[in-house]
Amino acid sequence: MENIPSISFYPSISISDIINGLIFISIIIGGIFALRKWNMNLKIKRAEYVKSLINEMRTNQDIVLYLFDYNTEIWYNENFHNNLAIERKIDYTLNFFSYICYLSKHKIIKTAEYNCFKYNIERILKNNQFQFYCYNLYHFSARIKQPMPFYDLFTYAKNNHYFDDDFWNNRSQKYPRYLNF
Repeated sequence: MENIPSISFYPSISISDIINGLIFISIIIGGIFALRKWNMNLKIKRAEYVKSLINEMRTNQDIVLYLFDYNTEIWYNENFHNNLAIERKIDYTLNFFSYICYLSKHKIIKTAEYNCFKYNIERILKNNQFQFYCYNLYHFSARIKQPMPFYDLFTYAKNNHYFDDDFWNNRSQKYPRYLNF
């Protein structure tokens, strides 16, 4: 018979192997701590950002939430587009909340953070004057082939069925027409 050489391994662990292993474990533990710290800093920055948005909503005089409460204020009428003071404030308010919808849609703010604004967004979307304004803007934008203003707020309203069937009809008698479309 032929002799087949056998291979034998005799593992040996040197002090340098132990040191390298400890260094590797230390790097992993350090990486985990750094990742947790980074994640915590992101949460704090996002919380600060949401707080700044809430402060903006509550303190900025150009955000006119009171016009949307209780559906009692009539602000969208034949004089609206000639009254730059009120039109700018309404547009600023709607742009602000459209931005909140944008942040939520792109997961920049989480659902719990979005909920800080949800009450106000729903008050706006349920407001008759807002619906009249959007009806005019939607059909006017379609006629001139331009994107709808307040796109993300409008899309949120559309996707959540805030607009009735008459809204999509540019000849509806339910909605007033103050823009040329």
